[in-house]
Amino acid sequence: MSISKKLLSFSTFATLALALIFCLAGAAQAQNVGVVDLKKAVDDSKAGKAANNKLQSKYDSLKKNLEGREKELEKKQKDLQNQASTLNEDAFNKKREELAKDIQNFRDQAQKATDEMQKAMADAMSPIFQKAEKAAGVIAGQRGYALIIDAKESGAIFFASAIDITAEITKALDK
Repeated sequence: MSISKKLLSFSTFATLALALIFCLAGAAQAQNVGVVDLKKAVDDSKAGKAANNKLQSKYDSLKKNLEGREKELEKKQKDLQNQASTLNEDAFNKKREELAKDIQNFRDQAQKATDEMQKAMADAMSPIFQKAEKAAGVIAGQRGYALIIDAKESGAIFFASAIDITAEITKALDK
């Protein structure tokens, strides 16, 4: 290996070593990190509880309606099976087609209910999460945090309780 290549290798190594040292020094200074379980903070807040109760009522109503319709379809299907031997082929096929249409309508109704629930959840919870994120920003400014991460979304498996601001976010939401 020529001397110029050796110098280039050494200079590359030295540059990388310096970069690593600066990164480690920066990491030591950037320990101002907060952690929040944003979902818990929202769910435990008064606004979150009220929204969840309202959503649960809506869900229960939609579910009751769908369960009633499902029972009707099951009865209709049993009745058709019981009548299979007594109906002529044309009448049986006509009733079977009607049942198939009813089942498809039920599936469409169930999908519509699912879409309605998802929209209701987004409409109810999005403003609360936005308020929680703003509160996290205020707390970050007050404590000098350079970063606040969501403990559940980030996959954090351990963090010191001293940097957990979940309860403070909940209090901010309750104001």
